[in-house]
Amino acid sequence: MPNFRKREHHLDHETDRVLSKEELDAKHEAAMEAKAIISWKSPERIFKARSKKYFTKVALYAFIFILLAIAIGEYVFIGVIMAVVFVVYVLATAAPQTIEHKITNMGIISGGRAFLWEELDSFWFEKRGDDRILMVQTDLHFPTRLIMLLTNVSERTLLELLEKHLHFHPSPVHTLFDKWAQTLQKRINFE
Repeated sequence: MPNFRKREHHLDHETDRVLSKEELDAKHEAAMEAKAIISWKSPERIFKARSKKYFTKVALYAFIFILLAIAIGEYVFIGVIMAVVFVVYVLATAAPQTIEHKITNMGIISGGRAFLWEELDSFWFEKRGDDRILMVQTDLHFPTRLIMLLTNVSERTLLELLEKHLHFHPSPVHTLFDKWAQTLQKRINFE
């Protein structure tokens, strides 16, 4: 498995020494076996059933962008547009799987992968439509952010558990890319 860590060296917070890859892997294994303080299951992503009107608008926008790409001679861009349309179609038609999230004394396990407290930075809560979301910023190159839908677990309970290990942001933290994506979503409404 490739090493996507931002930090070149991983420090053990208890001993303040650099961990070897083998020690880090052993720590991840131990985290997978650790007893859960709290756990819940949720869909792996937000899912909304889409209407025929939605797919028609996606196709119309794609057609316009393809014509624009042909007009300026960017034929590779046509392939990119088709790939994006395919991803949009798959995400809009395929229901997400249900995954389990656990918080342990060693970190967070989400979707069968362990994230140690040392690899996590901060957290906050967001609401998108009717969905409540726990966002956890990581110190890893990938994933940079854990996005966990909250089903039957309260934000107050998670706040009390996570504040012991991570910094809490009372309002959502948005990167420049997040802001750009939100602006684009507001301007191009497919519904």
